[in-house]
Amino acid sequence: MKIRNELINEICAENNITVDYLCQDWILRFTKDGKQQHIYGPYWPLNSAAADRLACDKAGCYTMLNLSGIPAIEHIIMYNPLKRAYLLDENGTITNALAYFEANNRKIVLKPNKGTQGQDVFFCDTPLALESAMQTIFALEPDMAVCPYHEISTEYRVFYLHGRACYVYGKTKGDDWKHNLSQGAKAFEVDDGNLRAKLAELAVKAAQCININFATVDISALENGEHAIMEINAGIQAQILLEQLPHRREKIKGIYADAITSMFA
Repeated sequence: MKIRNELINEICAENNITVDYLCQDWILRFTKDGKQQHIYGPYWPLNSAAADRLACDKAGCYTMLNLSGIPAIEHIIMYNPLKRAYLLDENGTITNALAYFEANNRKIVLKPNKGTQGQDVFFCDTPLALESAMQTIFALEPDMAVCPYHEISTEYRVFYLHGRACYVYGKTKGDDWKHNLSQGAKAFEVDDGNLRAKLAELAVKAAQCININFATVDISALENGEHAIMEINAGIQAQILLEQLPHRREKIKGIYADAITSMFA
């Protein structure tokens, strides 16, 4: 059984909540006192549709954070010329992508604008790599996000729920340059209390900027020693985290318990 399901079963038993696992556990139905709530995959019913969509839109989320003066890694949107031709300017996507490539030291990252878990994310340091990445992404996606490449040694993730940062942990790269646990990155505890407080404060500002209630916030340690938001995740994932840091089971259970009980508050 998935660790998430184990935790949810325990929480529901402790709070007189019935849970049904539907569609191969993709949809969870919670029932208490005649009221029902649902979890859809990693998405919980605690966020508005607008906040959820903003978090999932890398370029849109960056725009909101930047307008609020919150340090974040730039992401701009570029449209698939076959699927979104009506949104293109006179230069076209490939010309704009090459111009961005040249303007950012010929090192950029391309990714689906609404992608997750590090899938189809490409580092491009040649025009050929750029063209290949665009073809791969646009074979499936209507748009992509483009950002400068940064030498990021460490990334941090902050669990955020109802106005507070609940837990902070770090991620170091695996065999490649990505920091996704699903792609081989390794989780570690953040022992520095001052650093935890700094990251928590930044995550709270970012989450409140887009009015999201339950999310994880990824924060990158940049080359200059500063920290910047990489993205906000509306989908809550903790399976691999708990496989790597099993002693944090009660911490994550507490976060889930607060989230589940708040669905019926």
